[in-house]
Amino acid sequence: MDRYTRAELADVSGVASRTIRYYHSLGVLPRPGRAGKEVVYTDEHLDRLRDIVAMQARGLRLDAIREVFDTEPQAGDWRTLFDPRAGQAIERSSYLDDAELVAMLGERGTDVLTELASAGYLEQRGAQWFVADRTMLKAALVLYDVGIDVTLSGVLRTLIQSRIAELADEVVGTVRDAAETGYGGEGVGVDLSRFRDRLLAMAWAVGGATFAAEVERAAAEDDTATESDTATRPDPVRVAGGR
Repeated sequence: MDRYTRAELADVSGVASRTIRYYHSLGVLPRPGRAGKEVVYTDEHLDRLRDIVAMQARGLRLDAIREVFDTEPQAGDWRTLFDPRAGQAIERSSYLDDAELVAMLGERGTDVLTELASAGYLEQRGAQWFVADRTMLKAALVLYDVGIDVTLSGVLRTLIQSRIAELADEVVGTVRDAAETGYGGEGVGVDLSRFRDRLLAMAWAVGGATFAAEVERAAAEDDTATESDTATRPDPVRVAGGR
């Protein structure tokens, strides 16, 4: 097991030393060991930092992250959607070193790396690469493999994010409007921040599957419309021969 000083841990994780100390104070990161007068960190601390960064990237607050780590995951609990111990599809890190990036890019080469950096999917920070949205990065690579360049995938990313933002505003507004009226019809105050992490869990559970189903539907309808249009289009050979 590798051992790190705090400065070394900050360097390999991309998390500032002062932030690491802050995580200790909140109880989201275990205290380091000691070797004489020096504090010593291990891969366990590095993995935990990467999990914290990944959960923050998914919108979870530090108090909720502490709750995730302090609670054994139970089936159906919202925490299991964020808990790396529960085997969920959580991205373990928003940072990649050169070896991880090379493995992710595979045979695509350095040309796509330049395009990804220009489009904002990747940003080099010291010896590592910061990934603002790893899911979107993987989607861009999938699209690249089928012939859609990174610039176009960036357009799709903006489109998806803007439409989802509008939907999120509508969902939260609907929930708030419903919650502000009690069963007796009396107005009641509601603090949605109290339920924020549960709303996020619902969004993760429902959003991906629903969006995928709608994309499948739209693609099938588009294929049907294309086939119908092709079937009704006049055959240019027959038209020419009939003259």
